[in-house]
Amino acid sequence: MKVRRPSSEFRSSVCSSSSQDKAAKPVFSVSWSIHPKILVGVAVMCIGFVGFFVCRHWACQSDLFRVCQVLVKGCDRVTEEEILQLSNVTAQDNLLSLDLKSIATSIETHPWVHTVEVKKKLPDHLMIMIKEHTPVALLNSDKMYLVDEQGEIIDELSTEKPVSLPIITGIDPKNIIDHQITKPPNHQIQKALELISMASKGTRTLGVNNISQIDIAKRDTLILYTSDSGIPFYFDTENLSTQFSRAEKVLYQLYRSGTYKKAAKVDLDYGPGQALVSLKY
Repeated sequence: MKVRRPSSEFRSSVCSSSSQDKAAKPVFSVSWSIHPKILVGVAVMCIGFVGFFVCRHWACQSDLFRVCQVLVKGCDRVTEEEILQLSNVTAQDNLLSLDLKSIATSIETHPWVHTVEVKKKLPDHLMIMIKEHTPVALLNSDKMYLVDEQGEIIDELSTEKPVSLPIITGIDPKNIIDHQITKPPNHQIQKALELISMASKGTRTLGVNNISQIDIAKRDTLILYTSDSGIPFYFDTENLSTQFSRAEKVLYQLYRSGTYKKAAKVDLDYGPGQALVSLKY
């Protein structure tokens, strides 16, 4: 049995077909190209950033922006010298390099300073505007303290500047720690300050000038003493506005009837819509 071998022509044709198949395979090529305008734009941005930082560095070192003057406004109790010391700003400082938030935070540590606003005024001025706490009453404990309308202690009373304010009494010294009032008596103090706030609005029979003292020693009871004759008015801590209006009417009637100096005390929570006036014998 003979096996017939393929002819040379057949082998060449098969090789030729195979090479054609290989040549038919697709070839992918990717070419990346960047538009010249994009390159120019990136270069310009880089130059701009570098220029900005160079100019900023120069401005922060330049004598042109050295602090020439610090203007302080809003001082009454606080002196300008105290504000300048707390700001820690000197004539050697560069205006552009100052941290305004840090300056304001430092100034707010002063007990009399309530809020601070610090602004730069180019090329060489710094403006500091402060708002001080406003004392509305005195708190009599182991010491005499000035308090604001929020019931926060501002500072101890100084003999250098006399004040004429209502005095809140009945606070245990143990409830005042580091010029801070603890929670238990704070509610009573807030109620006393509400009465003072009502008395300070407009011209009233029971005006703030006619309040010498408010005692808060008794729980849920406020005792207001008038300035001229020291008549005690007893308030319940609920519905203060209604009771205050009633107190003014009672006081007006006492003045009008001429029995004011005979009044021993006034109970404003005697009954629904009623007040009891006790007279001296």
